[in-house]
Amino acid sequence: MSELLNTLVDLKAFLLVLIVFGVAPGVVVRLMSFAFHRDDPRRQEMRAEFYAVPRLSRPLWVAEQVEVVIFEGLRDRAINVLAGRVIWRWHLGDGVESNRLHPDTFWIPSPEEKARITEGSVVKLMFHMRDGWGERMWVKVEKVTRKGYVGTLRNSPVGIPRLDYGDKVKFGPDAIIDVDPDTILSDDRIIDGTSAPLPRALTGIPRHEGRAVRRRASRGPRR
Repeated sequence: MSELLNTLVDLKAFLLVLIVFGVAPGVVVRLMSFAFHRDDPRRQEMRAEFYAVPRLSRPLWVAEQVEVVIFEGLRDRAINVLAGRVIWRWHLGDGVESNRLHPDTFWIPSPEEKARITEGSVVKLMFHMRDGWGERMWVKVEKVTRKGYVGTLRNSPVGIPRLDYGDKVKFGPDAIIDVDPDTILSDDRIIDGTSAPLPRALTGIPRHEGRAVRRRASRGPRR
């Protein structure tokens, strides 16, 4: 019986040593490295430096890196997140509302054109900053959802931080101020029923907004 207990104790001690000096330090280092941005070279440097440390010294080395992660990794990430949400926050403009306020000078696509938007279509949106800065940029629709669309930005912003070419943008039909006619569905594809089901949000455009759009469209080219 005593031999069995000694064996169990030795087994537990062996597993504890295996975890403390074998598995745990590497797992902890990989988790801590995610505190740095994916483009930060310190993410790869931390992992590479870990394997250069002698195995018996790794647990203590990992513990020392906690301070670096908190004050250099997590702090920078927190500042970037807060700056993006509070200081550099951008939002999408409402094309329908702008057309309602300025029907003779602000053109937007008709409801019929919006109904032809599908995956692969390219549309133009208004991006505004809190300080009044704004840019109009093209977005390629990657997915049609029940509430609207998910797309990727096809332009490089000039003065909007934390927004880059290829970033994902979620938007509704009211935010669309222009469409590339070569990328939307044609009439025959809609009639034949080959297009994907349209989101319910596209069918809720008030009639007066549609009339304003048609009046503007009949007076001349888009602006």
